Amino acid sequence: MASLPDPSLDDGLTALKQGNYQDAIAHLEGVCEVDLSSKSVVRAQMGLVVAYERTGKIEKARLLCVALSQSKYPKVKSWAEPIKAKLDQRYPQPPQKSEPSPETVDFTGFAPLNETTPALEPLPASDVTGFVPLNETLSPQIRTGTGSNIADVPLQTTASPTPRDTSQPDKKDVSAPVQKAVKGNTQAESPRSASRSDANENKPLLAAAISETPSTDNSSKDADELPVEQTRSPASLQWKQAGRAQGWKAMKAVQQERLWLLQAGVAIALFWAISLLLQFVMTATNNFLLNIPFLQPIQAFYEQPTGVVVIALLLLACLSPWILDLILKHFYGIQPLSLSGLSKFSPEAAKMLPRYCGQKRLKLPTLKILPSSAPVALTYGNLPQTARIVVSQGLLDQLADEEIAAIYAGELGHIVQNRLVGIAIAFGMFLIGGFFYLLGNADWAFNCWWIALACLPLGANLAVISLVVLVAQLAYIVYWQVARWGDSNQSPVLKIPAAVISALSYGLFWLIRALGLWLSRSRFNYSDRVATDITGNPNGLTRALLKIAIGIATDVKQHQSTSWLLESFDLLMPVGHRQAIALGSVTPLTTFESVLQWDCLNPSRQWMTINNSHPLIGDRLYLISLYARHWKLETELNFTQIPSLKTPKTKLRTPNSKLLLQGAPFFGILFGLALGCLFWLLGWIGSFFGIRQLVWMLDDYWTILIGCLPIGFGLGTFLRINAFFPDIKPGNLQDPNLPKLYASTATLPVDSKPVRMQGKLLGRRGMSNWLGQDLILQTDTGLIKLHHCSQLGPIGNLLPSSRPGDLINLPVTAIGWFHRGATPWIDLETLRSQSGITTRSYHPIWSTILACAAAAWGIYIIWRG
Repeated sequence: MASLPDPSLDDGLTALKQGNYQDAIAHLEGVCEVDLSSKSVVRAQMGLVVAYERTGKIEKARLLCVALSQSKYPKVKSWAEPIKAKLDQRYPQPPQKSEPSPETVDFTGFAPLNETTPALEPLPASDVTGFVPLNETLSPQIRTGTGSNIADVPLQTTASPTPRDTSQPDKKDVSAPVQKAVKGNTQAESPRSASRSDANENKPLLAAAISETPSTDNSSKDADELPVEQTRSPASLQWKQAGRAQGWKAMKAVQQERLWLLQAGVAIALFWAISLLLQFVMTATNNFLLNIPFLQPIQAFYEQPTGVVVIALLLLACLSPWILDLILKHFYGIQPLSLSGLSKFSPEAAKMLPRYCGQKRLKLPTLKILPSSAPVALTYGNLPQTARIVVSQGLLDQLADEEIAAIYAGELGHIVQNRLVGIAIAFGMFLIGGFFYLLGNADWAFNCWWIALACLPLGANLAVISLVVLVAQLAYIVYWQVARWGDSNQSPVLKIPAAVISALSYGLFWLIRALGLWLSRSRFNYSDRVATDITGNPNGLTRALLKIAIGIATDVKQHQSTSWLLESFDLLMPVGHRQAIALGSVTPLTTFESVLQWDCLNPSRQWMTINNSHPLIGDRLYLISLYARHWKLETELNFTQIPSLKTPKTKLRTPNSKLLLQGAPFFGILFGLALGCLFWLLGWIGSFFGIRQLVWMLDDYWTILIGCLPIGFGLGTFLRINAFFPDIKPGNLQDPNLPKLYASTATLPVDSKPVRMQGKLLGRRGMSNWLGQDLILQTDTGLIKLHHCSQLGPIGNLLPSSRPGDLINLPVTAIGWFHRGATPWIDLETLRSQSGITTRSYHPIWSTILACAAAAWGIYIIWRG
């Protein structure tokens, strides 16, 4: 009997009670196919054991019992083992059936445990349950994508011979019920011949399957005890494979003026940041030389470095494609990729690239490939003619044909966003400046030329982001190369300077990277729109982004650290490695929609992305789903299943007090500014009315205003400390399930939760991790970033002491404060290994020190006048 379109576990068990076994089988098989709850699936399988036995399908009942007896749920195992024994006693198996032939193997994936069973052929795609028994003699292909136990495998999984085959839609009917998937076997499924007394003897089975629900009626506690699968390939998940548009009409073009202004703003900010930094270094150097006898300051360092910085940035922007080629070639082994080579992985992408470039009259971008197992894609250059599209081998291996094409289309989106509007305006302003210069008005001429330089980045999307990445790369290479040199050098005299240089370079990398965050977040919304217009496949793009997230998380677990490539080129990648670590590591235990609830529903979520390189992936995928609905397509992700989407917006609003508390240090700066303006107003009133006691406020207006800013920051930090770091007591510690923490929609980082989590500490070894840059806790339910602060603050990490990096790759217990933001993290209090080695973190203390220092500095500025 075929499964029903709307199966129900309750209806199936009710039919089982009433003796309507055919209806019961139809409902329960449907539950096994479509239900996402492991508990419901276990109950349905227990009911199917009874229904199969009562309808004479003994072999199916036996195989289900074998599977359930291997569950890590103790009650399920204790229920299934005696039932299996009764079935073996009542219906003994013929000796010749010990080795099933390929023609009679059960397509559901069940096989009895037998140490002598030879390796079986890979299961067909019609295996809708995804269950296979534990058997060390099974072939690796059968075990691919399955957990270590039958109860471990969520309903999203399916046994697959290779990742690429499973990720593509199968021509077979994957929704066929379990009963139809099994080929006929008259010996295994003999007609029902039990007597009435046998039927009465089977009543305990029926009662146990319906009324006794081992380990499934216990709510949250048993849910947390679900066995966890440690590694899962993206293709091992069962995707909906929602379709694509046929004969679609491109959507209306999006206005890019805001993006152009942002590009110019980032270029100007990069120029001023480097200029101020360089000027600070030159001034500090000369001040140092003045205090040393017999040495003279460098006169050139007294000059403004403006011209040098402009020329250097222009040269880097012009040479950025070739410099980045050299960096990727030397450090990461990049290789050329031809269209014929690409067609072996994605024929659609190989056809789409030249077709679209021909339509837009663009030169075909240079294609390259990285020998990395992490699925990444990069696009850089300064003009469309010099653009490069780089993908990794991991991306080609883990994504299907249409998904690879969607990623390439998205990379093309970054290229076609380039416009010559900035160059045209700059050229015009340069000519006007030259005209003023000929007239003898040098001031006006230089002003026009500065305006020309400021307008030059307008529309140069690819050039600006490539320039930011290149400058950041130079600092990042110094960081990890010096760190590696310091690790190989045994001299303590050289280690400290190496650590200082490495730390300063890493800080410079983050400073430059921060300048490009806003532009990086904005450009992906445009490229996603272009990708869906080119391919007509928003669902393929959705699957591609999710598989990239899963693949990056898997790569971090396999290599037990974050690779240099993932961190340094984060701004160019389709999915940020930090958001991928959270999303990609918990999806084997829950649905995508559940994890993405915070991204879609939290009213204050946009404020939390200020320090993120990518837009919230939930918002991004929801927007892509709207493109699919625009073309009347079924969506890959069902966002309507999120209950809160139906809730009125007034009920979803985060209290303003919570958001103000979250941003208290920054709102404190605004408060300080307002306080300084108030003092200026009082000084003006005193001057107007001749009140001498108030006049001084007007005379020292700028000093008071500048001093009030750090005072406001310190007061705001004080206000937030208690909420950010509540007292940790044994009674309020939680041993949480990460998917549940991630799915909470109303929380902000200020809603701190004391937690205790056990797992394995991942991260880089050695000097490159002395600042705690790469600390990740791998738990049974996912990955989460850890933040650490030493007793002496950042300086203390450079001194010989116990560091978290000393516990890398060891089982640890982490106690600290969980914060849910755009990317979740834990601020550590203690990190303890099984051998008793303990590393303490001092976040609350240093937050207090920072607040006091800021307030004291502001008071000193005002007192000094």
